[in-house]
Amino acid sequence: MKGFLVLLILLTVVVAPAAPPPPKEKPPTLEQVNEELLAKSALLVDPLAGQVLYARNVDETFPPASTVKLMTAWLVYQKTGGQGTVLVQAEDTRVEPSSVPLRPGERVPVSELLRSIIIGSDNDSALALARTIAGSENQFIDQMNQEALRLGMTRTRFSNPHGLPGPGQRTTARDLMVLFDNFLSKPELRQIAQTPVYFLRTAIGLQRMRNHNKLLGVYPGMGPAKTGWTYEARHTFAAAATREGRELRLTLLKSANKWKDTRLLFDYGFANLPPAPSPTVASKLIHPSTDSVQLH
Repeated sequence: MKGFLVLLILLTVVVAPAAPPPPKEKPPTLEQVNEELLAKSALLVDPLAGQVLYARNVDETFPPASTVKLMTAWLVYQKTGGQGTVLVQAEDTRVEPSSVPLRPGERVPVSELLRSIIIGSDNDSALALARTIAGSENQFIDQMNQEALRLGMTRTRFSNPHGLPGPGQRTTARDLMVLFDNFLSKPELRQIAQTPVYFLRTAIGLQRMRNHNKLLGVYPGMGPAKTGWTYEARHTFAAAATREGRELRLTLLKSANKWKDTRLLFDYGFANLPPAPSPTVASKLIHPSTDSVQLH
């Protein structure tokens, strides 16, 4: 009898239905995004479809913080292809953190300094690159502003190559998206911007740089990005994420919490993807122009 009861209990355990999985969290609605988004300015686009999925105050100007380094990296790469070396001068090291820190007189490959500014957001590396490429920091700033106009960033003004507060330094979510689109068009820059950890060797030795993007490796599909923060600018961000072959891109300015805002916008965007265009149409929409899209 006991054996029968034990068998009955075992059978009951085996055939008992498993507990249902917890229900998936519903993606945010447009109303929720409007209520919960902390950024003063934001833009979310689907490059494949060439459509804007969300926009808030995209032409209002705000300080960009370290997203400025997207322009610095873009210009340096355009002019060098990531090749060559930089001889560090004392003037390059006279800047607030973040810094490597570099030492006057050392030679560092351009490719290493590009990683330093994109992954580690180091301000001394930005100054060293700017001076080397243009002859002086001021001449490089002139080139930054000329390039901004060439790209159509009509409401952007740069006053330094690193993003610390500077007189009149402003951008918009729309302009920052234009810059980010161009930055991502260079495979090497794209790869650097999604590198979680890099070991940088300079005169002070070998040091481990961790990407400032706290969502990398945490948020599903998170890809290349550039962070920014100063007390004046608060959180700024340009980021891309990909799921099932569809990439979305966003820019944020003046946010109290870019990590929360990024999750919110990407969750909304991936739940509301427009139909994918035909391959012929898609090939013309690799770099979307927000000027040609109706913003809401």
